[in-house]
Amino acid sequence: LCCFVFQVDGFLTLLFGLASINTLTVISVTRYIKGCHPERGHCISNSSMTVALVLIWIAAFFWSAAPLLGWGSYTDRMYGTCEIDWAKANFSTIYKSYIVSIFICCFFLPVTVMVFSYVSIINTVKLSHALTGLNDPTDRQRRMERDVTRVSIVICTAFIIAWSPYAVISIWSAYGHPVPNLTSILASLFAKSASFYNPIIYFGMSS
Repeated sequence: LCCFVFQVDGFLTLLFGLASINTLTVISVTRYIKGCHPERGHCISNSSMTVALVLIWIAAFFWSAAPLLGWGSYTDRMYGTCEIDWAKANFSTIYKSYIVSIFICCFFLPVTVMVFSYVSIINTVKLSHALTGLNDPTDRQRRMERDVTRVSIVICTAFIIAWSPYAVISIWSAYGHPVPNLTSILASLFAKSASFYNPIIYFGMSS
């Protein structure tokens, strides 16, 4: 029973964590389309967002269910948490392939997409002001550019700060380097804390 419980706990923890990452990535893409390619804004509709939400959860379910089916595994990390058993990658090519794959698909690619999207938005806002032909932009333009830049930087920075320690120690452990349990749990809790402050960033800083 105990084994079953921590398997379920590990599955749900990873499921909701990946769903959160996927959601942030989709939000950055929708903002990129709206901000940089407004002529394609019609692509963002209720139906397309419904499809995006379904894909978000399908992808999260796939990576979370894989360890239950033998591609990767979950383990009890003590302190009341369960997560992927990164250390097993030392003894199995299959486990290592899972960890490398999830690192690339669920951390590296989302970070790349988010950074590209928000940097593009910042550049588009600056370019649009330059094309107005005004050497002295209005207070409204300066305020808009400042707000877009601030929100974009905070979103990307918060995401990278929250998930980087967890991603780094996971890969570190996967390649045979020991990681203390306390370090692992702190990084895990730090990553999960993103679910608390992301709504504050999105709804508090962006109109």
